[in-house]
Amino acid sequence: MPIELVLSPIMRPVVLAKAILFSPHRSGSRYVPNIVELDESSASQYVVLRRFGSGSKIFDVYDTEKGEIPLGSNDPGKKLFWFLRSRAVKGAYRMYSSSITGTGPDGEDEPVADVRAGLRSNVLLIRAPGIPAAELGWHIIGHRVDANDSYRMFTMADGFTYQWTTRGKWLEKVYNLGEKESEIRERIGQVIPNGVNGFTLKIDESKMPRELALGSALCSFIDQWNTNIEVGGIYYARQPNQVRWKRD
Repeated sequence: MPIELVLSPIMRPVVLAKAILFSPHRSGSRYVPNIVELDESSASQYVVLRRFGSGSKIFDVYDTEKGEIPLGSNDPGKKLFWFLRSRAVKGAYRMYSSSITGTGPDGEDEPVADVRAGLRSNVLLIRAPGIPAAELGWHIIGHRVDANDSYRMFTMADGFTYQWTTRGKWLEKVYNLGEKESEIRERIGQVIPNGVNGFTLKIDESKMPRELALGSALCSFIDQWNTNIEVGGIYYARQPNQVRWKRD
C-alpha cells in the first residue's frame, strides 16, 4: 500500500497548517529585488511527458530542439531520460538516462538520480556524464515565502541559492539572498505546464546541469504547482473542478 494512503489523514492538517504559517498577508510590501531575465537564445528546451498508458508512473524526457518539435520526437526510442515512480511512495521517482543503460552488475539500468517530492523534497544526483563530481549527492529543497511569492529553494556546490517560483514558474539563481533591494535574481530557467500531461523546461545549461534542473522541476510540478495552497500537493492536490486561487 502506498505510504501516502496511510499518512494522508495525518498530513493533510499538517499541510494546511504549514500553508497558513508560510502565507502571510503581503499586499503592503515594498520588497523589490532586481530581476535579470532569462536569455532564451542560449537556453535548451526539453519536454517532460507522461508515458501513454502509465498514469503518472512514468515520465519521458525529450529534446524539443529549441522548440522545433514542441512535444518531442515521434520515436519513443529517442527519449533522453525517463522518470519511474516508486511503487510505495507516490512522490518518489528514479531518473534514468538513455545514454547509460545496461550498466548494472546483472545488466540492469542504473539510475542517474533519485527524486522525492513532498514537504521535504530532495534530488540525489548519483551519476551522469558531464556533471561535476562536486554536484553529486543530496540537494535538499526547502520552502520559503517573501513579499512577492512562494519558493522551493536549494543550493549547489558553487554556494549559491537557486529557487523555483510559484508565480511564473521561474528557476532563479539568487545573489544577496534576503537583502531586499540589493537582492538579484537571475532567471536561468522556466517551466511551461502542458496541462496534466507534463511540462516544458527551458534551462541555461551553463548555469545548471539539466539533470538537476529536470529533477527539481519535477518536484515542483508534483508538489508546489499541484495545489492551491502552494505547498503539499502530494497530500492536498488541486482538484479538476477548482478555480485556481490568485492573489489580487
